[in-house]
Amino acid sequence: MNDQNFLERTRQLALCMAELHTSLDPESYALLLRILQGLNEAIVHRDTGVDLPFSAREKELFTPEFGRVLKKLAGYLGPHGMRVVVGGGIGEAAEGDGRERDRCEVDAIARVSGMCP
Repeated sequence: MNDQNFLERTRQLALCMAELHTSLDPESYALLLRILQGLNEAIVHRDTGVDLPFSAREKELFTPEFGRVLKKLAGYLGPHGMRVVVGGGIGEAAEGDGRERDRCEVDAIARVSGMCP
């Protein structure tokens, strides 16, 4: 990675975050920050999993549009950007018990961090 690429991605991330701060409702923005903090933890601690449990309200806030925003932001992270898989079977797991749904969420976070779930 060259420094110019890193600086440009950082600039784009900052611009996007500034725009989201004014366009998202406070609950959604707080959720976004919490998820980004979890992604940061996953990047820093590559050899461990990161568990981000979501409340019922947070699951409501995680709309398809929210997922697209998260994917865009994650593209600015990491040495070559990151690719986020949003959903990843979570909808299917929601029909089963809560543990399976939680497992799918953890697996999605692991994929984002570059770890094999």
